Amino acid sequence: MIASTFDPDHVTVSVGGLGLAQTFPTLPWDHLLYTGSPSIGRVVMKAAAENLTPVTLELGGKCPAVFLDDALDMKSVANVLGTKMIKNGQMCISVDYCLVPRSRLPEFVGMARQYVQENLPDYSRSGDCTGIITERHFDRILELREQARDAGYEVLELEEGGVTDRASRRMPLALILDPGPELGVSKEEIFGPLLPVKPYDTVDEAIDFINDGERPLGLYVFGHDDSRIEQVLGRTTSGGACVNACAMQGALPALGFGGSGNSGMGRHHGIEGFREFSNPRGVVVRGEQDLIDAFYPPYGEALAAITSSAFTQAPGSV
Repeated sequence: MIASTFDPDHVTVSVGGLGLAQTFPTLPWDHLLYTGSPSIGRVVMKAAAENLTPVTLELGGKCPAVFLDDALDMKSVANVLGTKMIKNGQMCISVDYCLVPRSRLPEFVGMARQYVQENLPDYSRSGDCTGIITERHFDRILELREQARDAGYEVLELEEGGVTDRASRRMPLALILDPGPELGVSKEEIFGPLLPVKPYDTVDEAIDFINDGERPLGLYVFGHDDSRIEQVLGRTTSGGACVNACAMQGALPALGFGGSGNSGMGRHHGIEGFREFSNPRGVVVRGEQDLIDAFYPPYGEALAAITSSAFTQAPGSV
């Protein structure tokens, strides 16, 4: 489709394996954009540095959804779970984990169960469930889930009779309640249908928990009190953010999109993308009767005339 639409010196597609991927950033491009993991982003940036090629990196990260106490309701829970089920969690700006008031954790679990049972009772057995992209990644998600279960943490599959099927690489969405920091789901970007739920006692505690990790690509706050929402947004750093929504910062074509720190650098989409991938060149055309020659040595009479004129100006006229 691309080849039939564009000249190859405008747009072209190269399909290859690891060798192509490793060679690509070593070439002297005008600009590189990479989307993927922070670990590979570092490799790309290091290779591009050999040619001083500028890079734009979109690297994902552990994007949190913070539920303030006044917004823990079915609408907000449905928003988070619905977003998590897009591509079965395989989206760079998907919700990676939730922060929920500790006293209301049972309510969150109950609403999550209700949402799935009423809307997606056969999720893992339906065409709505996207298969995990590779068998290696499928095994990785399984390992993360079983590690949490083997360590004694509560792992709740929201779908009754959910099926984990290797042939289709489909698996149900599962909550992992209050996981410890030693678990893979607490340290790695999950990129799949596992949703850790971390309880908190104060908003300050939730903010500190976010700031103790790397900067996420997206941060989502659910609340109705503007001052408390601003408290979370103002004291955290992320590539983008949404209030009472998830992932919309990547869906608005006019809004600059990108990461910060470990979640990337640079912006694309809209006018920000045009500027990101442009190299504006300033051009000056000299006219007549200017004083440019006064900059050139020797600095004799011309310099004396300029400095004398500057010091004899009336006060406030310079």
